[in-house]
Amino acid sequence: MGKNFKLEIIMKNLNKEDKLGKILFIISIITLLYVSYIGFTKLGMWYDEIYSLGMVKSPFNDFINFAFLDVHPPLYYLIFKVFYKIGVFFGINPIIIGKFTSLLPFYLILVLAATKVRKNWGCLTAGLFAFCIVTMPQLMNFAVELRMYSWGLFFVTASFIYAYDILNKNSTWKSWGILTLLTIASAYTHYFSAVASFVIYLFLLADLIRNNKKELKKYFTSAIIAILSFTPWLIILKQQTASVSSSYWIAPITLNRILGYFWFVLSPDNQVINANQIAAFSVLGLLLLIGIIVLLIKSDKKDTYGILIAVCVPIIGIILSLIIKPVFHPRYLIPVLGCLWLGVSILLGKNFSNKKIFIPIFVIILLVASVGCVNFTQNQINDQINDTNKIQSLEETFGSGNLIIYDAFVPYFEMNSYYLTDDHNFMLTVTEDKDFNTTANQISDVLADPGIQNEISHGSKVFFINYKHYDNEITLNHDTYNLKKLPIDLDKYTAYEVEIK
Repeated sequence: MGKNFKLEIIMKNLNKEDKLGKILFIISIITLLYVSYIGFTKLGMWYDEIYSLGMVKSPFNDFINFAFLDVHPPLYYLIFKVFYKIGVFFGINPIIIGKFTSLLPFYLILVLAATKVRKNWGCLTAGLFAFCIVTMPQLMNFAVELRMYSWGLFFVTASFIYAYDILNKNSTWKSWGILTLLTIASAYTHYFSAVASFVIYLFLLADLIRNNKKELKKYFTSAIIAILSFTPWLIILKQQTASVSSSYWIAPITLNRILGYFWFVLSPDNQVINANQIAAFSVLGLLLLIGIIVLLIKSDKKDTYGILIAVCVPIIGIILSLIIKPVFHPRYLIPVLGCLWLGVSILLGKNFSNKKIFIPIFVIILLVASVGCVNFTQNQINDQINDTNKIQSLEETFGSGNLIIYDAFVPYFEMNSYYLTDDHNFMLTVTEDKDFNTTANQISDVLADPGIQNEISHGSKVFFINYKHYDNEITLNHDTYNLKKLPIDLDKYTAYEVEIK
């Protein structure tokens, strides 16, 4: 009688777990569909997204050159290029193609949650993970951003899931082959998804040495193949590093910067109530952090791997930034967040019967998700409004069919790829020379060109957009032209009308 009664309680608990897991999974699908809808209807862009779009729109030779000059590996751009070619053939807006390209990895992760995660950890963990990967801070924003972070997230998350399979005695050559391919893809997507994959391999090695040494042959075969596959790109990485050695934009590591990593991962921004953002919403992040620490204290060692892997990545980023130069930005955490939230979901799912732990942490997750959803929607609306206003302001200032001269690649690429595509955008020869007189002479040479003279004679105006920092002052009066500063606010750029004498 007693045994039957206990079995009945266990079965009821299991049924409740499965039901909650299925409900959460359905909510996750609905939420991701909503995120997709917002992404496809709110098309605001910022510079890095414009760079991605400009790259894939370029002829293939230029595309390859841009890929080599960029500060990231090329796989995302190649994936985007393929979807872009297909989408343009059917007349689809390139921005929507880009949004689809970034959303696809999230749908693939939900497939993994419904299959591999459910099989390994059960319905509840699968539902919790699906819910977290769609709703936790930052993830909605990066699901619709035209950048590589969602693909890095997919490759690293899938790698972790297959590594777990291997540790749980499913160490087949097939599993190792899939893990190897995912690791190579991860490394060619983003350098810090490569770091996350490296950390996964370290944890895998440590566990195999302790518990299953006979699988080390497969481990080293996989590791060597992954390393050799990435080795050719190391030559390009060296060139990329040299090209940004004196001008990389990432801020130095400080205590506030490190605390900002916690804020970035755990705290939604304040778009919900009028309150001090740090006071109101760091509370949610702090409560979530405390909840994760409680789960870690109450857990078995292997169940903590996901969270510990996620912690190792920023530690490595901080160390590299301190001993070399600042190279770690908060958004470089995105690829490893699948490991974090799967780790949290595993631990929370195993505490389902302990209501004193499960309910408070689950409620905090729901609150963070709710605030994050409102925040995501408002951010996308604001981005579109700002982008629309910027386009209108630029068109009013520069018109169409006019000549715009640039002294740097950054504004040239942005305007030529997205904002001022109907103008003749011309970039001067970029040199290390910081004497404005050199640039002034280049402008004179451009104005003397017969083709440019023909454009001017047919009514084209001439403008100059400055981005480069000069050692001397920008002079307005020159032999053949004057520069008239324009009142338009272009953030890091300054605009001038070139008045021909």
